[in-house]
Amino acid sequence: MNCKLHILGHPDFPLGVPGHSEDSQLFNCWNFCQVAEALGIPYLYYGVDGSKCPPGNCGSVVELGLSPERWAFRSAWHFDYTKRLNDALRAHLRDNGEPEWVASIYGVAQCDVEVPKGIPVFEPMLGYGTCWTHYRVFPSYAQQQVIYTRQAETRKDRYFDTVIPHFINPADYPMAEKPGDYLVYLGRAAEDKGITLARETAATAGLEFREVHRGCAGEEKAKLLGEARAVLMPTLYLEPFGYVAIEAMMCGTPVITTDWGAFPEIIREGVDGFRCRTAAEFADAVKLAPSLDRQRIRAGALERYTVQVVAPAYGRYFDFIWNAHRYGGYYAPDTSRKHKNAEHHS
Repeated sequence: MNCKLHILGHPDFPLGVPGHSEDSQLFNCWNFCQVAEALGIPYLYYGVDGSKCPPGNCGSVVELGLSPERWAFRSAWHFDYTKRLNDALRAHLRDNGEPEWVASIYGVAQCDVEVPKGIPVFEPMLGYGTCWTHYRVFPSYAQQQVIYTRQAETRKDRYFDTVIPHFINPADYPMAEKPGDYLVYLGRAAEDKGITLARETAATAGLEFREVHRGCAGEEKAKLLGEARAVLMPTLYLEPFGYVAIEAMMCGTPVITTDWGAFPEIIREGVDGFRCRTAAEFADAVKLAPSLDRQRIRAGALERYTVQVVAPAYGRYFDFIWNAHRYGGYYAPDTSRKHKNAEHHS
């Protein structure tokens, strides 16, 4: 069956071009294109000029021009971007009864797009603070509950959501041959990310503390994470997911986090690292980190956070929302996200 996926991408930065590698939403755009490639689904990526799809045979770029300014809700660029998206979608949507989906990866930037009623619009990799579509893929159950609490209007269509974790490329995060004995904090220098707790924990341990806030990517990033005794992520808000955690785990490095947000779903206590709530627990976690099996940490990341693992779950979800959208919603036949083979995607 000739399926097609329309991916509404980043409104500001070109995909696949060096220089914006630290933008998490652009990273999600790249990864979601890789899901389409892994499933063998033809897709169009709607992005600003200069965008390039990941290697493969399934994707093409629909260029929308250049961003004159950083996107902001209801700004002049928001309206101009929406017009360009609508013009491009009218030119490429088929709406012929065959499976077809529109994926919105930048949330409310794309909330005014005009899509025929027969085509489902969904938000994959939804790690931001609000949603606008009727079909949603959250990276964690914690984030799902945050959105459900924040937006009561989701009550009527929660039946059609799912949870599928983010993922990374294992080849980008090899294990270090010989780990060092320093602690790492990699992220924004912000209180809600726990920067003060990280500094206090490192000072109490009396270990070298490498604090990096930006400008670290590629081999440099993998080396920094892979050679650390542990990575500190004492986030104080309800973290929707936390890419740095699975990047560290893929390197085999223990992760020391707080005990809320997505971390209870990601960090297996005493296996991948430790989830802490007090200074004493953080101090103990630093002492115990070298005792964890780094091979086992990496093996767990390989089992849960690669495109090979995640893509089939997305394939089942595509079938699920197509059937729900077209054939009766909650009571539609053949609407199950479980134990199905999306054969027409292969």
